[in-house]
Amino acid sequence: MTYTLHPVTSDDASDIAAIFQAAFAEGHIMRYFHPRVPASVIWENDVRFIRGLIAQGDIYGERVTKAVDEDTGETVAFSAWQYPYTLTEEQRKEKEAQDRSAIDEPPEGSNNQFITDFCTQLFDGRKKWIVPEKTFFLHLLAVHPSHHRRGLGSMLIRPGLEAADEAGAQTYVEASPAGLPLYLRHGWEQVDGMAVDTRPYGGRGIEHKPFLMREPGAGSKLGKTEG
Repeated sequence: MTYTLHPVTSDDASDIAAIFQAAFAEGHIMRYFHPRVPASVIWENDVRFIRGLIAQGDIYGERVTKAVDEDTGETVAFSAWQYPYTLTEEQRKEKEAQDRSAIDEPPEGSNNQFITDFCTQLFDGRKKWIVPEKTFFLHLLAVHPSHHRRGLGSMLIRPGLEAADEAGAQTYVEASPAGLPLYLRHGWEQVDGMAVDTRPYGGRGIEHKPFLMREPGAGSKLGKTEG
């Protein structure tokens, strides 16, 4: 099976949102976000979120890439890398307002307090560890479950890591439990993390999300087929 990488455009938003939902459907902390929200509303929100990521490329350094199965023409995975960027004061305030909207404007039927707790810790971690003008940030990595264990994670990670290594820059990622082994193999190390109590929202305990940083060149001797 052959896969190729391509830049994502706004026309790909629905395909990318479908992969996003499939990749994080089971066992992911986001399942506690919107338990009483209709699936159609969640879908509209996810497509809007993906369109926003794509549109942010020119200003916020966001580069969204898709992996295509050449046998079928199907998009099966994607990554969203945030490359270093510099903002004007006006743009910085606009970005902060966009980040706050994720907390302040969830759809009706959401676990608002849970979203607030989660996003506050997530954004605080980014403020602490990311230097926008210097740090590369692996914002999202998602592979459709039917294409797991075929090297797509590594394939989508490498372009950003190579660019970071060339720039002598650190790379930051917030790991899900499923993605953590892949990131560790590629040279990331845990520097921090967050914890949220899911029990008030139907979960069984406290879930943790590691924050990882990779120094330039770390893990550079990995084989090309890992991940």
